[in-house]
Amino acid sequence: MTVPSGRPREEPRGARLFLGYNTLPDPPFPLAGFIEYEMDPRTAGYDLGAVLRLLTESFRAQPVPPEGTYDDSHRRQAAVMRVDAMVVVFPGRAFSPEHSPPARALWENLVEGYYRDGDAEACAGARPALVGLGVDRADSRVILLAELSASGDHVQPERVGEYPEGALYDLLGELLDAQYRWTRAAFGL
Repeated sequence: MTVPSGRPREEPRGARLFLGYNTLPDPPFPLAGFIEYEMDPRTAGYDLGAVLRLLTESFRAQPVPPEGTYDDSHRRQAAVMRVDAMVVVFPGRAFSPEHSPPARALWENLVEGYYRDGDAEACAGARPALVGLGVDRADSRVILLAELSASGDHVQPERVGEYPEGALYDLLGELLDAQYRWTRAAFGL
């Protein structure tokens, strides 16, 4: 991964969360886009599942402003900025589950939320990569993998697997649902 100046970007230490706007084909589609949600750097020291649970609980605990707080222009802007998808990206290791029983077991542990620090590093043939787990409100799920090339950049991400399942997807879906419900309640959408 490089920044526009051509200098390599510092490898992320923890997870990054991206919000996908208007990715589903209902109004005001097709104004699709995404932004990175600023996560506290201290979350890098915590289990990703715990961070997703904390974010979900935070959204659910937020009080909804009283009706009439927002005018029509704010409601239109909220509709345009409707979050339909979330992707969490974190540094990891690439390995080939289809070619190795230990790698297959490691992959199953990862998607079920049972991954332990150091498991991927111990897996023979594992390579540095960025991993992206994504869900949308239609319950589409994706795993993206961007391996580190010999030049030190990440290659174009590629989709891995057909329909991934597991605890991290469930937690990411709960966070997406909590955010969507709060926005609908707050802006009357």
